Amino acid sequence: MKTTYLDFLLCGLVIALISAGAVGLVWGGYPWSKAVFADYHVVADFFLALLAYGLLSALVVRLILRLRPILPGEYNGDSPVFTVWKLVTIVYRLGQGALLPFTTVFTRPVVEALFGARVGANVAIGGTIDDPYQVSIGDGAVVGHNSLISGNVLYGGRLTIGRVSIGAGATVGVNSVVLPGVEIGENAVLMGGSHVMPGTRVPAGETWRGNPARKWL
Repeated sequence: MKTTYLDFLLCGLVIALISAGAVGLVWGGYPWSKAVFADYHVVADFFLALLAYGLLSALVVRLILRLRPILPGEYNGDSPVFTVWKLVTIVYRLGQGALLPFTTVFTRPVVEALFGARVGANVAIGGTIDDPYQVSIGDGAVVGHNSLISGNVLYGGRLTIGRVSIGAGATVGVNSVVLPGVEIGENAVLMGGSHVMPGTRVPAGETWRGNPARKWL
């Protein structure tokens, strides 16, 4: 993937601003932390800093996407959209990492929603989501362990962005890969290890498997 001095400059500046904001919040809460946790306030301050960094990262991602939306399409390495996408991806990954101590199977959908994913009720997410702002997951859907839901594909120096829709009650099996432009219908099932190619539509109620995934039942 092509990187430029502008990428380093933008990422460094944004990360520095988020870090400064997190430190400022911890500093402002120091008297309260000291009073409540006494000699253990350093530990509390550390976790508060992580939480603040993660939440501020989500806020920054939302702000960037509001000012410069990343729309579905194909972009070359010199495109401004490619530059924005790299910045958003770095901020998202670092922010998500900062929130890991607070991320459980119950809070994972909330974390992804903070960064722009549209997540319904009673959703279980055990895999990795790239570009959450391109992903929609319906009520009661299950994303299996070690699966990948990606709103992007990088190939030949070009970036392809597309929305991913997972319908209510659908199941994405363990170790599956779902690529941009994919639509999985309600109550559809992807068997473990399935690889769904870009732009594929899995109709409601059907079961698919394989690489590339094809209808099974």
